[in-house]
Amino acid sequence: MSAPIIQVDNLSKQYRLGQVGTGTIKDDVKRWWHRIRGKEDPFLTIGDSNDRSQKGNSEYIWALKNINFSVQPGEVLGIIGRNGAGKSTLLKLLSRVTEPTTGRIAMRGRVASLLEVGTGFHPDLTGRENIYLNGAILGMTKKKSPASLMKSLTLPG
Repeated sequence: MSAPIIQVDNLSKQYRLGQVGTGTIKDDVKRWWHRIRGKEDPFLTIGDSNDRSQKGNSEYIWALKNINFSVQPGEVLGIIGRNGAGKSTLLKLLSRVTEPTTGRIAMRGRVASLLEVGTGFHPDLTGRENIYLNGAILGMTKKKSPASLMKSLTLPG
């Protein structure tokens, strides 16, 4: 068997949650005003686990932790998981949009990810046709498109 075209070993990505940057200036001012009055932060901070029913006790969150997989020549990787499982984070790491906190990614050849492809789906086309269309927009040929073969990786969470 030939060498894998993508090899991911112990890949992890950690983000630090900030005190400022809730999304709007109004929310930032509200957070600041509560803090100087000694009141509790009006916005929940996500803790080490993605349990949003209680306030987190850490300003760090692991988007991915210890992910391992490989993709052989001729295979195409499909990422499936619930909201918050880390699908987009993994694609950003594979596309080198962002760097991993720990672990390594070894790639041979060209990598093209269809990040946030759902925003451009046409309702009159099938899922496969939409993937072919988005791949063509990225300059991929039909033979090398993501819909030609699918290898699924289901992320925990």
